Order: sequence, then structure tokens, then C-alpha cells
Amino acid sequence: MPTEYVPLSAAQQSVWYAQQLAPETPIHIAQYIEIEGPLDHALFDRVARLGAHEVLAMNARLVEADGAVRQVLDPDASVSIPLVDLSGEPDPDAAARAWMRARLAEPLPLDGGRLFSTALLRLAPDLHRWFIRAHHIIQDGFSGPMISRRAAEVYTSLSAGGAYVPAELGDYRALLAEEEAYRASEKFERDRAYWTERFADRPAAVSLADGTAEPTADYRSMISVVPPAESAALAAGARRLRTATPGLAIAATAAYVARMTGAEDVILGLAVTGRTTRLAMETPAMMSTILPLRVRVGPDMTVDDLVRAATRATARALRHQRYRRDDLVRDLKLLGERHRLYGPVINIMAFDYRLDFAGLPARMHAVTTGPVDDLSINVYDNFDGAGLRVDFEAHPDLYTEDEVAAHLHRYVRFMRTLGDVDPATPLRDVELLDDAERSRVLHEWNDTALPVAPAVVPELFEAQAARTPDAPAVTHAGTTLTYRELDERAGRLARRLIARGAGPGDFVALALPRDENLVVAALAVLKSGAAYQPIDLAYPADRIAFMLDDASPACVVTAPGTDLPGATPRLELDPSSLDTPPGGDTAAAAVTDADRVRPLHPADAAYVIYTSGSTGRPKGVVVSHAGAADLCAWAEKDFGPERLARVLFSTSLNFDVSVFEWLTPLTMGGHIEVVRDLLEVGERGGWSGTLVSGVPSAMSALLAAGAPALEAGDVVLAGEALPAKLVHDLRALLPDARIANIYGPTEATVYATAWFDDGNAAGRAPIGGPIANTRAYVLDASLRPVPAGVPGELYLAGAGLARGYLDRSALTAERFVACPFGEPGERMYRTGDLARWNAAGQIEYLGRLDHQVKIRGFRIELGEIEAALSRHPAVGQAVVVPREDQPGTPRLIAYVVPAGPVDSDELRRFAAETLPAYMVPAAVVPLDALPLNPSGKLDRAALPAPDFAARASGRAPRTPAETLLA
Repeated sequence: MPTEYVPLSAAQQSVWYAQQLAPETPIHIAQYIEIEGPLDHALFDRVARLGAHEVLAMNARLVEADGAVRQVLDPDASVSIPLVDLSGEPDPDAAARAWMRARLAEPLPLDGGRLFSTALLRLAPDLHRWFIRAHHIIQDGFSGPMISRRAAEVYTSLSAGGAYVPAELGDYRALLAEEEAYRASEKFERDRAYWTERFADRPAAVSLADGTAEPTADYRSMISVVPPAESAALAAGARRLRTATPGLAIAATAAYVARMTGAEDVILGLAVTGRTTRLAMETPAMMSTILPLRVRVGPDMTVDDLVRAATRATARALRHQRYRRDDLVRDLKLLGERHRLYGPVINIMAFDYRLDFAGLPARMHAVTTGPVDDLSINVYDNFDGAGLRVDFEAHPDLYTEDEVAAHLHRYVRFMRTLGDVDPATPLRDVELLDDAERSRVLHEWNDTALPVAPAVVPELFEAQAARTPDAPAVTHAGTTLTYRELDERAGRLARRLIARGAGPGDFVALALPRDENLVVAALAVLKSGAAYQPIDLAYPADRIAFMLDDASPACVVTAPGTDLPGATPRLELDPSSLDTPPGGDTAAAAVTDADRVRPLHPADAAYVIYTSGSTGRPKGVVVSHAGAADLCAWAEKDFGPERLARVLFSTSLNFDVSVFEWLTPLTMGGHIEVVRDLLEVGERGGWSGTLVSGVPSAMSALLAAGAPALEAGDVVLAGEALPAKLVHDLRALLPDARIANIYGPTEATVYATAWFDDGNAAGRAPIGGPIANTRAYVLDASLRPVPAGVPGELYLAGAGLARGYLDRSALTAERFVACPFGEPGERMYRTGDLARWNAAGQIEYLGRLDHQVKIRGFRIELGEIEAALSRHPAVGQAVVVPREDQPGTPRLIAYVVPAGPVDSDELRRFAAETLPAYMVPAAVVPLDALPLNPSGKLDRAALPAPDFAARASGRAPRTPAETLLA
């Protein structure tokens, strides 16, 4: 008879296309049936052959006909059922699993051959496993139990002497015709309308992993079995919530993903059979699909609210489950897009897996349900009283074994807790961590106590000056001051400041060039009891005027002839006036409270540093002497006098890292050298000392300009994410140096966490664990600690917290909040940084929760730049984003929608009139409209890269510093 060519179903076409895209990836579904007792091999072989003959879809072969892929339905009773005897192996169970894993790695090519294989594994004379592997193009997870149950029925009947009666399975050809009719029907169009409307404004799908990867048949699998008594309690809890265990599992999955990612609009993948008709329910074939399940998990929802929301969403999805994922992907124009349609997949396997082969007890076991994109959660709602089983199948490129195990343990515990608590319990109050996890992230990894005696900074320096009066303290351009000289000069200047009324509670501005006298002046202010306020003379006049007006300093110390805005009283510093007069003088004597206008206490302000403000108004962060003294104590512990013996002071006083560079060495006998900036090292050919620090982008620029003759025992990087390449380059240049990645906002007195290179950093280095007397908490939106591996907002507590923002009490209260994990009245600082703990107790920095960034170590509120650009009449909308199109060189790029004729260079000049140089965008890109994602929010990833070559004009950069700023 002529060969019958049958079209592929829509489900088969999806699998076929997926296989063409990944020809080396086995797209299989597999199971085994464990049979206990003396199995009749000959009879079983006959039963298996009959079963293969009965299921028409299992006999499909794919061929090309008339320019299209078709299937040939060719029942073949000669299928081979080999017997694999593993009973002689030392561990038959392990041998069987290894054998099955090897089969799963073998492809079933779509080249016209048979698309399934089967074998009988003998583990013992009375224990067998029947293994069935099929290409997903001919079978889905719903078909396997149907085929297995039919085999058990036939074996039982023939074993009792009965005659073989062909099965009353659904007609596969009729099923194909039914599906074809559906796809041409109004029901299909109604289903399409439902899905496209439901997901027109979809949010980005979230994952429990960091990135994405191509689907793989190789996955990490872990199993958790909930004991029968606890499974029964879980079912009872589900009934209290007016659902069943599968419904609770789906709700728990949505809530777990929400809690682990911070998303409030969660899209899961829901595995469905795609079967809504009797014919489909009776026909073994490939019909299943995965459809998106959207569940909103609001912060104020109760457990009952969650379950009802998940139940409604599931019911709607099941009503429209015949519509296929691939159709929806095309409808939403996601083909080839970077956006995923859904995150983790929940697969409810609600089958009775118990079988009976003529009195021999048997049980079905799924081996694989197909390739894994990200994470599949398979919940087996068994009916045999053995307890609920939960399998996690995770992509090996996205999850480690430890991560899978932790997620599985936590998920099952979370689901059980949802079933146990009062349905009216707010979701935010359902604990996610167990006691051990909670203790680890709150206490064990925050055990940083270090005794530090109360002190003010002048005391620390003066004690060191008394110990080593003749040792070099500070050098600039060949001029060196000893500790005695530095102490005496600072004392003389301090008395002049006191004479002008400066003291504790006051500020003194410093607008000086970078030389040894800058250190003298800073120490002098501290000795007077006042707090120093650094002023960068390169700032626009408007910004300097604002800072002086905001802090109202008692005076501004500046060099003669310096042009400054405003009427702040000036003290022009003549270095010669600080020299020791002939015969000595009493002005150099130590300044005490008897000399100051008021006593100086550790809680008094030591300095104020201004950082960018989101409203366009910079804010002053006030740091106390106690915080600075604590920083010095940590530096002595983790670095010590030897590592701080000769330090490069290269950072602007306007950036708080400068405090680490100049102050901590001077409290331990160190010698600091003042340079313009880090790039000066390259210009003069090198530098030799014990410690150099800088922001990663500046260090990268230094190395890119040619490896300088740099010698240092410690390299401290801070202020930006540390790329792995920079760590690698520094190791090559300084193989014996210790590389540190240190993190801390100005509000936490320079540094809060530290990581020291162990030679194993593969990606971006972590920012480490909390330093001495600092505690770090990674919390969710409800201020609950999140588990290791889970992103949350980083909060800091401890002795290093700043006093707050100068004259900004509301902002101080907003950012410095009550700490629920410390002593009564203790505060913690809300950093706005997204971070997570890793398994080793190190913190990984993940970015900002707001629109704040760090460029070259300076903290920048993008909103301040956007506000400045928006003031130009030619700008209708403005968005500023950081881009790192060249690794290690982050730059600010502005995107504007013009309100009239616009010139990009003119906009940059306009911004420079009110913003410091480090906040002026490197490029301005005009756009007809800002790109939006489906939810109507700015799609930052769709913003185009700037064309720097097109806007290049004028001379090329001449120095490494100009290259960095370009």
C-alpha cells in the first residue's frame, strides 16, 4: 500500500524547530518502571512489542515530502527489547542509573529512524527496571503513564491466560485532524486574544539565577520527599485555603520567586498537557506545552490572597491551554529577542504512579521531562501515601549543586510554612530562612567586634608624632615634612583658626592645591576641633557657591590669589608663616580643649563631604571623629604599620577614600606622598612604596598607558566594580602584591566591607565581608534578611556610620533607619545598593536599586545630571545611563529627546556650567523617542551605543588623565 504522509502537529513542529536550532542537544523524555518480583521475561518482551505496535505516534518516522517535514506512521512489531543484566555489578542501582544517563546523552536523530528506544534492566532476579526513552516529538509526560498502565494491564491479562485485546486508545490521525480544525476555529482566535491581551504589558521574566543559557538535556537534579504525615498536613493546609496541594505548590512557587528576586509581578512557566477534549485525553502523543503563568505577588497580600490569585491565574491559563507557547512567542514578537517569556517552570505531575504486573508491585519514575532552560520544579502529587515528592531540575551553567540543594530545601520548607500559617498572615511575615540560615547571615558573618578606645583624630596623630618625631610623614615634589614638622605646622595653623572662632560644631573649608600643605591644613582643622570641608577648585562656581552657602564654614583656607565665589571669610595660607620661627615658639604646642572654643568629643564632626543629590542639590555627609578613629583601628588590624609604611596619597580630598590614604598611615608612623592623581605615577615613570589605592577605572587607565615601574605590597581598589581582567593584569604586574577590593559609602566612613584576593576570582571580585565593628545586612523590602545567593538591598550598621546629612533631617531619617538586629536605638544605613551573600560569607555587589552610579569613584545621582540637561530649552526628555562599552572604562551617556534643534556638544558645555567634570556626560545621543519595554518603562538595554568616532573633534587626548576623562 502507498506510504501515508501525515503533517506534523503544531506541538511537533515546535519540537522539530527546537531540535534544528540545537542539533546536538538531546530533546528526550524518559521514564523507568521498577518491577519487584519474578518477572516473566518472555511475556514482558511480548507485552512491550504489542505496546509499541498499539501506540501509533510512537511509530512515527520523520521524512521530507513535498518540500515539508512529514511523519510516516508505520507500526512496527519487530521492535527490540534488550535485556541488560546488571545484577553482577557491585552496586546495581548505581550501575542502572549510569546506564540510563549514558542513553540520555545519545541523540535520537530526526533522520527517518525510530524515535524511541527501550530496554529491560535486571538489577536482581526479582528486581527489574523497564527503561523507555522517546524523542519529545512523539511523546510527552502525559503519554508515559498512559502507555505504562496499558502495559501492566496487558501483562496481567496474558499472565492469567487471557487473550490479547487491542487497546481502545484514541485515534492519532483523528487527533491531528482535531487539532487542525481547532487552529482554524474561533476558539483559537479567542485563545490568542486572551494570551496576547494578558501579556501585552508583561514585566520582564525573572529567574533565580543570574544569566541565561541555551537549553540543555544535562541538568542538576535533586529530590525532596515530604514524609507522609507532613504531606497530609500540607494537604489539610491547602484545604483550609480552599485549594489542593498542587494549587498550594503553584502559589508557593510564585511567592518563592517573588521573595527571592523582589519581583511583585511574577511570570512562571506552567507545564500543561494541552489536552481539553476526550480524544486528546485518550491518545498518547506529543501535545504538551509550557505557557506563561502571571501572578501578582504584592507586598501587602496575605497567604489567602496569594492562593486565590494563583488559583484564578491557573484556572484561566488552563481554559486556554490549547494555545501553544510558540504561537504566543510569535504574537509577542519575541522570536530572537533577549527577553524570556517566563522564569522557573512549575510542573504538577498529578498521576498515580503505582502499577501492578500480575501481582508484582511496580512504580513509574520520571527520568527526564525534557531539556531545561533555567529551573524546573516538578511536584509529584502521588496517591500511594508515600508522601509528596519535589524534584528540582536546574541548568548546570546557571546553578551550582549547592545552590540547587539550598533552593530545594528552602522551597519545600516555605511551601510547608504557607500551609501551616493562618491564611490571614501577610506574605511578608512568612519566614523564608530557617534558624541556621538566619543566624549565619545576621550573626556569624557579622562577628566583627574589635575593641576601640574612644578617641579624637588629633590625639591619634599626636601620639604617633610623639613616638616617631623625626620620621618622614608627608612628601610632595621633593619636599618632606617629618612628624614633628607636620605636627608643629598644623598646631600653628590650628591656633589661627581658633582665633577666628572655629571649633567643635563648625566647619572650615579647604580650597587648596594638592601639596604637603593640604595635609597640614586638614590636620590643623581637626586640631582646632572644627570639621574640614574639601572644596575642589575645578568645580563650577555655582556648585562651589552652593557648598559654601550650605555648610556656612567659619572660614575657607585657600592659597593667595584663589578666586572663589561668595563672601565666606578667607584665611590665605602662606606656607612660610607656618615655619618654625628662630628660637622656637609656643604656638606649636599641642592644642587641647583648654585652647579650643569648646571641648572636642569623639561624637563631634571630623569632616563633611558632599555627594551628588537626586534632586540636583548635593548633600553633605557629616562623619564623626569616632567613625574616623574606628577606620584607623581597622586599618591597623587588616594592614598594620608595615603595609602602611609608605602610601601614595593620590585621591581628591572630595572623595572619602582620601581619608584612608592620608589619615590612617599618619596614625601608625607611615609616610605618605601627595601626588596630583593616580595617573601621575605613569607620567613620571613609576612609584615605589607599600600601598597604592585608586578606583578601578583609573588603575585600568594607568596600566593601559603602559605598565609603569610600580612597586607596592598592597593594591587597594574601591569606588567601582572590580573587573576580573584588572585583577589579572595587576597580578601580572605585581605578582607578590595583595589586591584588595573594598567597598563603602561615604555614609559609613570610607569603608564597610573588604575582600582580599586569594587568586581564585574568576568574574568580578566580591566586595568581601564587613570590616571591624561593621555589620552588613542584605534585606528584602520588608527589612527581612534574605538567604545567601539571593539579591537584596545592602544595609550597614556599626561604629562607622556617619552622623547624617548636613541640615537634611528628613533625608537623614529616610536613609539612616532603626536597626531591628542591634541594640535599642541603633541605626543602620540604607545604601541603595543591590547585593547578595555568597556561600563563603562574602558579599557580591550587583548594582544600584535606584539611578545612582559610581564613576571613577565618585557617587553620582543620574537624576541630578538629567535635571541639569532638562533645563536646556532644546531638551524635551533626558535620560542618563552608565555604559561600559569598553571593559573597565565606565562612562556616562545622555540620551535626549529634543524639543527643538539640539547640538550635542552644546549640551555637554551647558551641563559643565553647573556640574563637576566627572558628572558631565561623555556623549549626548539624540533620539526620536526613548525606547520602552512592554510595561511602558524605559528599556535601558535598548538604548544604542554612542558613536564616539562621529563626534570626535579637536586634538586627541595627550595624557592618560585626558584619555580617562575623554
